[in-house]
Amino acid sequence: MRRAVLAVLSLVAVVAGCTSTGGTAGPATTTTGGSTTTRSSAPDGSGMPPISGPELDLPKSGACELLKADQLATHDVTKPGEVTTDAAGETCQWRPQDRVLGTSFSATILENTDGIAGYYENRDDYAEFEEIQVAGYPGFNASKTDLKSGSCTTGVGVADGRGFLVQSIVNDEKLPEYKNPCSVSGAIAETIVGNLKG
Repeated sequence: MRRAVLAVLSLVAVVAGCTSTGGTAGPATTTTGGSTTTRSSAPDGSGMPPISGPELDLPKSGACELLKADQLATHDVTKPGEVTTDAAGETCQWRPQDRVLGTSFSATILENTDGIAGYYENRDDYAEFEEIQVAGYPGFNASKTDLKSGSCTTGVGVADGRGFLVQSIVNDEKLPEYKNPCSVSGAIAETIVGNLKG
């Protein structure tokens, strides 16, 4: 499981050149885009907070079904996503019409890891790791580098052993989101949770 977890975040670092976020343990709350940062102790050895909301099912039809066409259009995406599969599970990558100045993002269904628990277990492997809640579900932002360089990976646990990742890459350094890329991945993750709730 550790190998699968590291493979996904390593892929983000290669694609983006840099990635998500940071934090330390201890009771606190802040807001990052569409997500609320919370610090809490976990009931199991991973350090992941418990899932207190209703468990949600991830689509069996694949990662590209996590977002709807009208939701993608708000991010200037008009073409179908590109599907890849790695050690962690299936990923759908969406690219904006303007690939130079637009924001690209992907979603991965964590099929071959214990949801996001492994990321919590391996949090010390990342330069920055922050615990968050997304629409009431436990999650994280993590980065091998830093949170202020246009890229962020947000993970969300939606059931015991099940979860997904959202990775965003803000290409235009002039956009305010470039210095706060987790506001993008957090908002997309919140949209996905809403879709899973139905």
